[in-house]
Amino acid sequence: MAPNSKPQIEPSLTAVEAAAEKVQEILCDGYFYDVTNFVRRHPGGSIIEYYTQHGEDATIAIQQFHQRSPKKVSAILSSFKKRKAEERESKLRNSIWLV
Repeated sequence: MAPNSKPQIEPSLTAVEAAAEKVQEILCDGYFYDVTNFVRRHPGGSIIEYYTQHGEDATIAIQQFHQRSPKKVSAILSSFKKRKAEERESKLRNSIWLV
């Protein structure tokens, strides 16, 4: 007779763990920035989530909303991990970000 053994079941992720695994990125000026840890702290509230969920290019929105503080925004963006957007990922090729 075979010993009593329970099938091995992989533990499922909690909602918090699953959310922590999801990387949230925004596309700005040809780069994707990892804003996963910044989304909840964004001073403008949840508008940033629109750009992380829909894959929209956030370049123009960032420029318009932060036109009086481009150096600060540039410093914040430079603190995030980033990756170059492939041409097929980026609709906006020539942005005008004046610093």
